[in-house]
Amino acid sequence: MDQEPYLIKDAGVSPRQIRMARVVIAVLLLSAAIATPLATTPLLPIPGYMSAFGIAMIVVNIILASLLFAQGLIEGKERTIRLGTAYFFVTVIFVPLIAAFPGGLMEASIIGSTSSAVWLWCCWHTGFGLLIIRYATSSEEVTGTTASVRKSIVACLIVVALLTLAATLGLPYLPEVFRNGRNFFDDSTMLVPALVFGVNVIALLFVMRMREERPEQLWVMVGMFAACIDVWLTLYGGARFSLGWYFAKMTSLFTSLAVLISQLYGITRLYHSIAGANKILMTQANQDGLTALSNRRCFDQVLEIEWNRARRDKRSLALLMIDVDHFKKYNDCYGHLAGDDCLRQIAQQLLRVINRPGDVAARYGGEEFVVILPNTDTAGARLVGERLLVNLTAASIPHAHNQPLCHVTLSIGVSAMVPGPGGSTTALALAADKALYEAKESGRNQVCIARHESFASAATPAFLMS
Repeated sequence: MDQEPYLIKDAGVSPRQIRMARVVIAVLLLSAAIATPLATTPLLPIPGYMSAFGIAMIVVNIILASLLFAQGLIEGKERTIRLGTAYFFVTVIFVPLIAAFPGGLMEASIIGSTSSAVWLWCCWHTGFGLLIIRYATSSEEVTGTTASVRKSIVACLIVVALLTLAATLGLPYLPEVFRNGRNFFDDSTMLVPALVFGVNVIALLFVMRMREERPEQLWVMVGMFAACIDVWLTLYGGARFSLGWYFAKMTSLFTSLAVLISQLYGITRLYHSIAGANKILMTQANQDGLTALSNRRCFDQVLEIEWNRARRDKRSLALLMIDVDHFKKYNDCYGHLAGDDCLRQIAQQLLRVINRPGDVAARYGGEEFVVILPNTDTAGARLVGERLLVNLTAASIPHAHNQPLCHVTLSIGVSAMVPGPGGSTTALALAADKALYEAKESGRNQVCIARHESFASAATPAFLMS
């Protein structure tokens, strides 16, 4: 089995993701180029648009921040926690931003005024850009802790509270936003939008300098292209409900949504890796490493299951116990590597004689094998054993010390019974073991059937005989 696809690895950036990111960036830039000349075109106000937009931003960003915080803690990376802080900041600041926007939650502003919403918008984009710069310039080696997540959350809450106070109670001390009553800022206050846009461009440049080793780094870069377009079109549009304003809101949502989708994709890939790794572990836990048959652990579990099923259905359950004749002499003569190869060949012959899905062949230990045959009586189980002997004779594996045949042979004990209220798997196994003992005592290379009295008496394990 090719186990490579099932190993759990860090999710890297594939060439396909890079190509997709480039296509998305090209589409964003082309859309912005087309929308810019039309950005000032006034459009009709859409009732509830800002409410829906604000709720979507809060939901998307809180989910994204939670995923990044969790990833940073699990991987122990402060850089990832700082990225989560940027999106948590967006989540928190959107609460007062929507409350201050007329028509955001109610017809009039709940706190402050329309100018307060504009200043909070400036704080949102400036703060987010600065936090992205902090993320891009942080070291990959710094360990992330629960304390750093806690400090980031508390810091965001405090900073947003102060910014909200400044944008509402401190509004008289800030430059006037709507000098002409309609457009954002004017020539005398152009430094404010220039600062907001400049911070986002610088953040984009810092993210572009990062090595694209992880998907979130790649998609944060895509998101920063969208953030810069958002700021540009909002300011260029110059008024609420303009084409540029509406388009900017869509790119705002995409800034976070692109990274969120990359996180969900990474989680899906991780789930696939874990499921594959679990499949390998289950195989290794139930499969014998040498012969690829079921191992003793699996045999015990299956025997118990089939015993209960046979007792419920009142059907016969058969068991074959198999031992390689004079296997110690084989190892002494040919070596242990040849002995391993011999066991593998016997395992292949075993698989050839059991054809039903419910039949199970297992390596019991050393050179011992067992076969579970559900819904099989004594005659059917004996037939399986005899076919195995015929096939092994045809294979003619050389064994000079197994006289007089001089090839590998088997001794097989068979027991079959319909489980009753007082029976047990132990009685079935001991009966097959006693029949195996008789096969060895009678000259080996044969199948012996357990007599009825064997089910009630314990026997010396035949596997102790070489």
